[in-house]
Amino acid sequence: MESKDYLSPDVELQELLVKSGVHLGAKVKVAHMERFIYRLRPDGVYIFEARRILERLNIAASFMALFEPKKILVVSTHVYGIRAVQRFCEVTGCIPVAGKIPAGILTNRTLKYYVEPEVVIVSDPRYDLQAVIEASIARKPVIAMCSTDNVCKDVDLVIPMNNRGRTSLPFAFWYLARRYLIERGEATPELLSSLTIEQFTAQPAVGEEYQQIV
Repeated sequence: MESKDYLSPDVELQELLVKSGVHLGAKVKVAHMERFIYRLRPDGVYIFEARRILERLNIAASFMALFEPKKILVVSTHVYGIRAVQRFCEVTGCIPVAGKIPAGILTNRTLKYYVEPEVVIVSDPRYDLQAVIEASIARKPVIAMCSTDNVCKDVDLVIPMNNRGRTSLPFAFWYLARRYLIERGEATPELLSSLTIEQFTAQPAVGEEYQQIV
């Protein structure tokens, strides 16, 4: 007989997701994000369903696995997403744009930093709007992490989640890195066990405290 305290890996993962605040939306919702909303908390914060978030992350990883790492551009200009993107690309070999997005990176072939990926991933279509616009012009599919208040114009695959949290973005990129490596057949038990969420998390400067964004 199984112990009543036993938790399946899926349940443990969902609990870690919730602990990281990935399920927290904003206090505002837009029409095209309504289908992803699970409930409304008494304090006015919209909530996503943990299982649904993992499903969308898995779909994103499966799609990304169709492409070589150097054909995937991963973007975040958000303070909590910069380190997460850098670590994600270190692990997977994808192309990072962490911080400022160079103008014309996807549209101006004369620039030395021009790239021609097959898919673009952004941590927030509002913060990373330039990348979304340029990907649309270049006719490249966009995967976007979106909160309840994000407009999803020119986004091909939505990952509903808290995309502005100190711990939520590291969780998402940690999980996505693992799933991408698994889907590509490049994951080993040793590699997967060596990856921790802390490696994807930005460290505050001395005397600085991060404020969780929900």
